[in-house]
Amino acid sequence: MIYDMHAPESIWTEFAGNSCCEPSSLHFKEHISGKTLLITGAGGSIGSGFARFADTCDVESVVLLDSNKQSLLALERSLDSSSKKTHVSVLGNICDSVWLRELFALYHPQIILHAAACKHVPLMELNPLAAASNNVLGTYVLLQSAAEYGAEQLIMVSTDKAVLPASVMGATKRLAELLLLAHPEKALQRKAVRLGNVLGSSGSVGPLFLKQIMEGGPVTVTHPHARRYFLTINHAVTLLLTALSPQYESGILIPDLGPARTVEELARYLIAATAREQQKIEIIYTGLRPGDKCEELLSSSRESVLTQDDDLFSIVRPGGLPPNLHAIVEQITLSVQQGDLRLLLESICEAVPEYRPGRVLRQILENKNQLESLK
Repeated sequence: MIYDMHAPESIWTEFAGNSCCEPSSLHFKEHISGKTLLITGAGGSIGSGFARFADTCDVESVVLLDSNKQSLLALERSLDSSSKKTHVSVLGNICDSVWLRELFALYHPQIILHAAACKHVPLMELNPLAAASNNVLGTYVLLQSAAEYGAEQLIMVSTDKAVLPASVMGATKRLAELLLLAHPEKALQRKAVRLGNVLGSSGSVGPLFLKQIMEGGPVTVTHPHARRYFLTINHAVTLLLTALSPQYESGILIPDLGPARTVEELARYLIAATAREQQKIEIIYTGLRPGDKCEELLSSSRESVLTQDDDLFSIVRPGGLPPNLHAIVEQITLSVQQGDLRLLLESICEAVPEYRPGRVLRQILENKNQLESLK
């Protein structure tokens, strides 16, 4: 039996069933060969995986961008120091439009993998301005810079939580999708790939379960019926590389991730795979967290989805986009600058009418209103 919270990729692959999804094929390499790449959120799990694959390819250079110094250093140390390729590690924030344009002017990246995101659902319910700043405004600035400096492709990591969002994280990622679809620069290929829960990634539930098992339990599952789509980091990187193919036009790509599985299934699988002999690990249910849904979807009945036989992706056909999207971005910019939560939520709801703020956000807003009334 394994007993290690730092589990190998194989333990996640066995559960997710993505054993054939290793990003090693030569036809993936030709998509980025000779190109200059920019990876935002490079220090994260998906960004790091993409960077390590790029390190095996004949790329011109790779710009590794992250706002977290420790993550960036860890990635730098994991890459092949003897490689002739140029790895440029850049510590910075994609929301800084002036700085980002200088970065584009200096390196002229042709392919951008946009993996930078505020993704932790309950934490973003408590920090909605940060979620909007990074997920919406950062994406907007990145699109503007990419178009201005002649980038060829921008691949954005999206999420199933953007579908009929119940959280501010999901709503801001949905708004990022809309910005990507609405951008007027046709020469820039813009694709969003909706992923599910990436097993083993930083902040995901798998490593938490392993830690709880190592400590003897209990393992905390939010709800017995909570269901998620699961995939490995290698599978995620493979999907993003596949999205670079010219056969896919600008739009939202939905991968076939198989059926959703319960979070409890993952917990029981990890207990069976990693617990010591004779060790009994209890599972307890803690209730859905703020912003959580019981079941995630990769598409909704509001969307027109074109399914293609023998293809990794289904395609979401763009529907009606908000006509005043630019004005909404300006409102969100103002709300972030002024710390105006009411304006922020009104702006997001205008762009994403299927979203309604949850209990925690409504309580924060009510508390702010009460404080203001006392001034």
